[in-house]
Amino acid sequence: MSLLKEDLSGLKSKLENIEDEFENKLKEVENKESKFKRIDEQIEELISKKDSVIKLNIGGKIFQTKLSTLLSVQDTLFSKIITSAMDAKENISELFFDRSFTHFHIILDYLRTKRFNCRGMNKWDVDDLQLECEYYGIKEIDDILIEMQKEVEFVAFESAGRYSTAGTHEVKGLSDRSMTKGICVQSPYHIIIEMNFEHEFEKIEVGGWNGNPSLWYPGNGANAQILTSKDKKTWTDVGKLPSNLGASIQNVSLKKSTAKYIKLQHNSYVGIGYLKVHRLGSK
Repeated sequence: MSLLKEDLSGLKSKLENIEDEFENKLKEVENKESKFKRIDEQIEELISKKDSVIKLNIGGKIFQTKLSTLLSVQDTLFSKIITSAMDAKENISELFFDRSFTHFHIILDYLRTKRFNCRGMNKWDVDDLQLECEYYGIKEIDDILIEMQKEVEFVAFESAGRYSTAGTHEVKGLSDRSMTKGICVQSPYHIIIEMNFEHEFEKIEVGGWNGNPSLWYPGNGANAQILTSKDKKTWTDVGKLPSNLGASIQNVSLKKSTAKYIKLQHNSYVGIGYLKVHRLGSK
């Protein structure tokens, strides 16, 4: 009986401790909510009084924007500096940050529009932008970049001349498994496809164009060279299209490569109706 009392007493003590911890956490949340509400009120008051233009000296290059733009995203370095100045009743007309200005225009555009364009950026550019976003506390851009890099997308292409009316001659058609869209070209027989980021891969899925057998033979492009590049200047030979390229989608193993561009090069007509790149590490 005494052991049971001790067990119940111990259980009661644990429950009391859990209750105390819960109350403390609840108070922390309430305090944070109160703090953010106060900051929001201060920001609205400041903007309503005077939405002034602020100069930003980023590593020696001057940018200009409105106060409301810098305060448009909560809990950034900008909002912390400005709200601290407000608490101290100080006016801010210029801020200096000893950082690289190379990608700052992307950060500033995001604060203005809540959108950004990372087209043409290589892996090093993306890494640098993520570092800058971490410094300035722009978590939203960092999260978007991480998610975008998980998916391989084709964003543009260039090629030799289109063959007659074969294919839709649009890069978005390459994701259609019907293989009735896609790209078909004539001399000098090449297609260069640009991906959204540099991706590491060693396998693709590919199928020939099957839109109109009387206009185009689905096997055109069989054994074409597959080359990859990070900069569209230096190319690496990583494999070939299947010798039986045609009416079905096939898996093709390649030499492992990190690239932003894929080039199909042939000595005769080349066309693809479907293409998918399997990024290493993706499911």
